Amino acid sequence: MSDCEKTMYKKAAYTLAFFIILTFTYLFLIGTLNLRGSYLTPFLQSFPSNSIWVPSCQSLTPLRVYMYDLPRRFNVGMLRRKDTDQTPVTVETLPPWPKVSGLRKQHSVEYWMMASLFNVEKEGKENNDEVKMEAVRVLDPEIADVFFVPFFSSLSFNVYGHNMTDPNNEHDKELQVDILKFLRESKHWQRSEGRDHVIPMHHPNAFRFLREQVNASILVVADFGRYPKSMSNLKKDVVAPYVHVVDSYTNDEASDPFESRTTLLYFRGRTVRKDEGVIRAKLQKLLEDYDDVHFERSVASEANIKLSTKGMRASKFCLHPAGDTPSSCRLFDAIVSHCVPVIISDQIELPYEDELDYSEFSLFFSTDEALKPGYLIKQLRQFPKDKWLTMWNKLKNISHHFEFQYPSKSSDAVNMIWRQVRHKLPYTKLTIHRTRRLKIPDWWESKR
Repeated sequence: MSDCEKTMYKKAAYTLAFFIILTFTYLFLIGTLNLRGSYLTPFLQSFPSNSIWVPSCQSLTPLRVYMYDLPRRFNVGMLRRKDTDQTPVTVETLPPWPKVSGLRKQHSVEYWMMASLFNVEKEGKENNDEVKMEAVRVLDPEIADVFFVPFFSSLSFNVYGHNMTDPNNEHDKELQVDILKFLRESKHWQRSEGRDHVIPMHHPNAFRFLREQVNASILVVADFGRYPKSMSNLKKDVVAPYVHVVDSYTNDEASDPFESRTTLLYFRGRTVRKDEGVIRAKLQKLLEDYDDVHFERSVASEANIKLSTKGMRASKFCLHPAGDTPSSCRLFDAIVSHCVPVIISDQIELPYEDELDYSEFSLFFSTDEALKPGYLIKQLRQFPKDKWLTMWNKLKNISHHFEFQYPSKSSDAVNMIWRQVRHKLPYTKLTIHRTRRLKIPDWWESKR
């Protein structure tokens, strides 16, 4: 044995001996001292007596966000098109999201992000805990970490550009031209070339005319299905969940949920889709004849949404095949219904995946696996009850991360999104600093 190895083993032995002594000393104190009245009491009481203590992911300080004051035609004016007031919205004038808004709701992330910045931290409590916000609005742009652009590009497409051949399409384009002109005239945009600006583009067709001209910004997207790699990627952008359209299952307390959910696999939705979504029609042919599978072609309506709510709550597994892009609202409907998602989408990216392990509450199958006759159903029928119950419990514990609401609550969907924005800042700052000193084109961006 070499002298180096002897030294290494001696250090290891000393360290082990130290921790053994420390452990026995602690056990002796626990057995002989009444610690409840000692100075250690506050520390000991900070640990819950039941279950396993898990440290909170709550950020230590809120993200400081400067929000541009834009005329209402860029945001909430699209909710009330007859309203001619163009003064920037305030906490007093912020309209609620319409109760009846159809499929526009699923891409309303932009509204909830804007609303959260009007969320004033108060002394009140939420379930006996302080309500902690991940982002706070600052009025001084010089102290801001990021700049939020409250342009409702998804709503603009849904209101003015949903019919691609409609003349109103021009208004959607005009708004994009005007917001781009506004940003380019901003000294804050000029200073970073927009890299520290947060722009929601959740609908796959949002900002579709000029999106490549803001490709340096932090984009909030549903997935990367309609974006070239040169424009949008996981290094700088945030994947946000859809706003679920079915009602949340808030009283899911069945004594035996596995047995009470009598449908094995559930799907209700459109089967004629583009690109990767063509798998839906193929799956329909494979699955529609099984007695314990509910596979139904339907369109979104208030009546069908109610049927989906009921169907998902009565099912063990909920099918999530790709749509026109890799993701769809159906995944998040399944999560808040505590129906274990079965995800068949080879190119899907998922929200908060640096914090959540989706394999703990979802099943994943490749397209090739799913299209093998009988394979998918065999795997689901053989799935162990105890594993399914573990996933069901996990869904109940994490579903609050997918709730959009105003006022916001700790660790809800919008707070999780702002936390994801914070996670992008190191790369954003690195890029800004490198860009300021480079005298030649960035060699890392060129093909190698």
